[in-house]
Amino acid sequence: MSSYVFLATNYEMPEIDYTGKRYITVKEAIDLGIKPNEWLPWEELDPNARVLFVENEENLHELSITKGFVYGVSDYTSYQFIYKVDFIYTESRTKQLLQYIKENMKEGQILEMWRVWLDHEDDVLNIPYTRYNYEELSLNDLMPLYNREHEKYKLQNCLVIERS
Repeated sequence: MSSYVFLATNYEMPEIDYTGKRYITVKEAIDLGIKPNEWLPWEELDPNARVLFVENEENLHELSITKGFVYGVSDYTSYQFIYKVDFIYTESRTKQLLQYIKENMKEGQILEMWRVWLDHEDDVLNIPYTRYNYEELSLNDLMPLYNREHEKYKLQNCLVIERS
């Protein structure tokens, strides 16, 4: 089993990535003075090979929303546009997610926000969901989906947001 958090919707939405991660070549890494992994020195790699680079490892916990489909997700939703939501909870990152929703939802759009355990023994039809109107959606509505310390947090949950 693995936990998966995703958005499903009836409209395409933009991807975002606040992690600052990017791919550079081994040669660029050497030129920037980046230390290699102790088990694999730069000299053993092709100078044109691409490696993942982030300025600060802590940035990997920032919000990213990327288009993608994981096996089993279609059991939870009928919408064709699926986006993986990835970040480690903080209130400020959850505010960024709320801002993303407010800036990118269109009239007539329905957005499902899911937290599921793929291959969980519980029937997918038993996952609780709550409906929200786009205009009334607030940070307090999103926090139970991401904050494990919140009194309303559930291992599996779905928020359905509608914009008329």
